[in-house]
Amino acid sequence: MTNHWYRCQIDPALLKSLARRTNWHGLMYLLYFIVLLIITGLSALSSVDTLWSIPAFLLYGGIWIFATSVAHETSHGTAFRNRTLNEAVLFVSGFMVQQTPSLLRYVHARHHSHTAIVKDDPEIILTNPMTWRDFIIKQLIDLGSIWYFVKATVALAINRPTQDAADCIPGPAMARAVIEAQVYMLTYLGIILWSLATQSWLPVLMLILPRLFGAPTHGVIQATQHFGMAQDIQDHRYTTRTMQVNLALRLLYWNMNYHVEHHIFPQIPFHALPALHATIGDQCPAPTRGVFRAMAEIAKTINRQRRNPGYTTPRPLLNSD
Repeated sequence: MTNHWYRCQIDPALLKSLARRTNWHGLMYLLYFIVLLIITGLSALSSVDTLWSIPAFLLYGGIWIFATSVAHETSHGTAFRNRTLNEAVLFVSGFMVQQTPSLLRYVHARHHSHTAIVKDDPEIILTNPMTWRDFIIKQLIDLGSIWYFVKATVALAINRPTQDAADCIPGPAMARAVIEAQVYMLTYLGIILWSLATQSWLPVLMLILPRLFGAPTHGVIQATQHFGMAQDIQDHRYTTRTMQVNLALRLLYWNMNYHVEHHIFPQIPFHALPALHATIGDQCPAPTRGVFRAMAEIAKTINRQRRNPGYTTPRPLLNSD
């Protein structure tokens, strides 16, 4: 397959302006995430030994899981202008969701260069046609993502990288990737020993298991990015979904609802994606209005693919000229 990806037309000077990185945008979004994490975390702690603990910990996990948004943007190097700050935030946010910096950075880079190309995109969880069973178990319950990164981190820690890690992480970066995984695993072990020493599950509940509690939230949000869309074509407008969502979710999601724009111009920082959307939106399909409508599109596609395996979510262009 030739490497000729569709690219929207945009003034080069404007693109350069949009690509400028700042520290303060990232700090404001990060502060929003931390405040919500503290509020929900304290609520979860206060609910222990009550019936409110189940919804409280699910809510805490539902906020915690957006560490994936922080890790994602910092893995691109576009969250902060200061590289040291960017790498520090990447390390901590990656720890929260078992995604070591090097593993995430290089595997995700392969995802961007081979988006929705079957057998080449390491982030493809399901290929078309999909079944309800696979969609629920591997995506909505989020077992696929959890197992992928946990297995990859453990394998790196013992210096036996998975095939994806070996294929994506360049040789000179592998030693660092192994050390990162070892630091993560030793820290997880330390948290477990802390729980055993204090005879309390709270350290594990608060610092490791929130990734599991937040799995349903992650499963739904991640599904909206590419599920039900076309595969094996080099045009992000048909393989990727942009959504219109409320401001509260946009802030948590670091504007990744503008996912078509992010894939076409991955060098553009998260805070400039709304402006990029306003600039190139007329060259793209209309955004899906909200998460529920995105899930409805996916459900329709799964049902249609039972009769027509080649069916994918239609994405008519706003400007077909």
